[in-house]
Amino acid sequence: MGQNISHVYQSASVQGAVGIETVRELLASFRTGVELHEAGLANAAVLRAMTVSVDTSLAATDPQAQAGALRGVAQALPALVAGTAVQQGGQALASALSSWVG
Repeated sequence: MGQNISHVYQSASVQGAVGIETVRELLASFRTGVELHEAGLANAAVLRAMTVSVDTSLAATDPQAQAGALRGVAQALPALVAGTAVQQGGQALASALSSWVG
């Protein structure tokens, strides 16, 4: 899927089984997007905090033990990125998190 928002084209999708490396890659991409578009994001600080939360959960000895935090991010993220330049990446990350923590 792709979308043109403010002359920025993004494309992201998550299909099939999702592993931790896929989640990490999407997280890194999303973090980069937030940094690039920070000036135009009303919730930039919240989005950065969410990436830190996901990083912390993924670094845990048993990331599945942090599933509640990851589920919370997956549920909140789509609403926070709706209509922004990081919408596609945020939705892809949320989908991957949901799939990974099941």
